[in-house]
Amino acid sequence: MARKTKAEAARTRSDILDAAEIEMQESGVSGASFERIARRANVTRGAIYWHFDDKAALLTAMVERTYLPLRDLRHSLRSEQPDQPPTSVLRDMLLHGLDRLATDAHHRRVSHIIAHCREDSQDDHPIGELLRNSFEDTRNVAHELCREAQEQGLLQPRLQPDDAADMIMAFMLGVYNCSLRYADLYSAERDWEPIVDALLAGLFLPVDK
Repeated sequence: MARKTKAEAARTRSDILDAAEIEMQESGVSGASFERIARRANVTRGAIYWHFDDKAALLTAMVERTYLPLRDLRHSLRSEQPDQPPTSVLRDMLLHGLDRLATDAHHRRVSHIIAHCREDSQDDHPIGELLRNSFEDTRNVAHELCREAQEQGLLQPRLQPDDAADMIMAFMLGVYNCSLRYADLYSAERDWEPIVDALLAGLFLPVDK
């Protein structure tokens, strides 16, 4: 049999991840079957094991494929508008995340799987460690921007950067949890701008024009 090209191997890997997302969302992580994933992806079980050692490796790859480090997003936003205040960067980051939740099917499926379809929630599990690192990185970026805001006199006087960062994290995690668990009651497809603006108005002072 002819050896697959790198492009073909990459497509096969992507097809497996697509199929695994659907399978794990429907059956849970522990209930997901490599045989059903293989059928969905139109590959052999051997092809799955060629790309992924086990289910933990498969799940980790699913998360890594959809995860966007906030440090990269912050750098991109700052590059586009280097003079914008930290509160504007925070606003753009929040709106970007909420838009992904509402419109990015891969991101939404994987978020649902890791939040509600995983039976193993230990931090020392490979996926648990990845998620903890992701949470810490996200909170650190939010904290750095809140500290910048305080240094520029924009943070509400009675708050500390820790307080503001924790409020932002609680808001985002709450939206994700409600939308993913109770999609029929809490839609992510809405106009988030006035909601985000109200949140930030409670944490920060307006920027002088």
